[in-house]
Amino acid sequence: MATEKNFMNLPKEYRDKDKSKVVILPISFKIKTTRENDAHLGPSAIINASEDLEYFDEDSFTEPYEKGIFTDNLLDIKEKEAPKITQVILDKVTKLPKNQFPIILGSDHFTTVGVIKGMEKRNKEEFGIIVFDAHSDLRTPWGKDTWWHACVSNLVSKDHKTLLVGTRSMDYYDIEYLQSKEGQNVGLIFAKDLLSSQKAHNWDLASCFELEEKLRQLPKKIYISIDVDVFDPSIIRYTDTPEPGGLNWTQTNNLLKKIFEEKEVIGVDLVEYSPDTKNKASFCESFTLAKLVYKIISYKFNTK
Repeated sequence: MATEKNFMNLPKEYRDKDKSKVVILPISFKIKTTRENDAHLGPSAIINASEDLEYFDEDSFTEPYEKGIFTDNLLDIKEKEAPKITQVILDKVTKLPKNQFPIILGSDHFTTVGVIKGMEKRNKEEFGIIVFDAHSDLRTPWGKDTWWHACVSNLVSKDHKTLLVGTRSMDYYDIEYLQSKEGQNVGLIFAKDLLSSQKAHNWDLASCFELEEKLRQLPKKIYISIDVDVFDPSIIRYTDTPEPGGLNWTQTNNLLKKIFEEKEVIGVDLVEYSPDTKNKASFCESFTLAKLVYKIISYKFNTK
């Protein structure tokens, strides 16, 4: 399996491997999850749909592609055991050029564990992690049969201050974990608290004081992981574990924009998109996520 196109199908001069400011790394693998899914197809679906994106970004009044967007070859991982998958991803991320902003299009959310380990080797300074996710993912790994995507936030927060955003599904164990000494590295903002900040047709992000307060508690440098189930199913339904009561397009982008304004974002991943390649309706969601990637590039280079 190979990625069919480069992101946005850009002309050669705007996808040069050495000159581009952005590198997109698609990663494909299958691992045991809560349900059967096709998240390994997500990266290619997003890249293929990106061909239909407009170059102009109306928020920044710029054309972000001019920074250069290099699409790396699909990292197609055949390993089935989580530790081995982590090692393959770690090795690849470590080798990405340090002068390029990495955007990882992953499969299962466990992608993030290997990426973070690679980012640790790329960045010697302390960095925090912000995870957009419907689920808290604070479970403790247990043996080879673990649903590893339910343990991601637990694992990455061991060595990094971590903020969970958009949570609306968790076990009581997760609450106990957050209240324990071990869980003091983790902050959480429920989706309902973000949604309650919405006033009529104008979502006033400044009124969400909890977000700004928690951002101040994080290091200057930030890595962002976006599980697409953070969106309400009315926006993204092709994901392994959808949850009602999620964020919409504008809310998610306003949150991201605020983070880029306040912090130095060192990388982003987008995971858990499980497209139905036989259903034309799935293309709309592939395109939506491709546009989210383009928005992220705009925020990185055009947000003060």
